Amino acid sequence: MYITKSITQRSPGLDDYITQCGLLGFKNNSSLKLMKWNWCLNIGGTWHATYDNQTIVSVTGIHPFKDGYRALFRGAQLGQRRVNGLNRYQMQSWGIYDHLPLQIEYADNKPVYITTNVSNDASGRMNRIHNSFKQMAKGDMVDYIGDETIFNTEQSIWRLNNDKYFEIRKRYED
Repeated sequence: MYITKSITQRSPGLDDYITQCGLLGFKNNSSLKLMKWNWCLNIGGTWHATYDNQTIVSVTGIHPFKDGYRALFRGAQLGQRRVNGLNRYQMQSWGIYDHLPLQIEYADNKPVYITTNVSNDASGRMNRIHNSFKQMAKGDMVDYIGDETIFNTEQSIWRLNNDKYFEIRKRYED
C-alpha cells in the first residue's frame, strides 16, 4: 500500500532511500547535503515522501521561490507509479501525481513553479523530463516562464496551472 506524506525528520527509511539513489546514479539525491535537505527546511520549505509500506520510493521538496514556491525540488523516485494507457503528463511520477497536490496546498494559493534542467543531465533521465514539460506546456498544464541559472545550472522555469493540473490528474485517478 502506498502513502504520501510530509517529512521533516531524518529516518532509517530516508537513509535507505538515499543509499538506493546513490546506487542508481541519482547524484542530487545521494546525500542529504546534495539534496539540500536542511537548506530547504531552513528557508521555509518541506519534503514529501511516498512510502510502499515502510520503504520510501519517492521524495520531492518544495521551497519559497520568486513570488511563490518551487515544487518537485530534488525529486527522484525508485519506481514508477502504475498508469494505464499513454501518458504525456508524467502521471507515472509519484511527485507529479501524489506530491503536487500536497505541495499546491503547502503553497497556500501562491504560484507554484517547477524547474527542469536545460542540458545538465545528472541522472540520465533529466533531459527526458525536460522534454516532457514542453509537451505539458502544449496541454496547458504548465506555462514556460524562461530559462535561468539556479544553483549554477541552466534551468527552465515552468509555472503550474493548478486548475488544468487537477483536471488532467482526475483522468489518472485509481
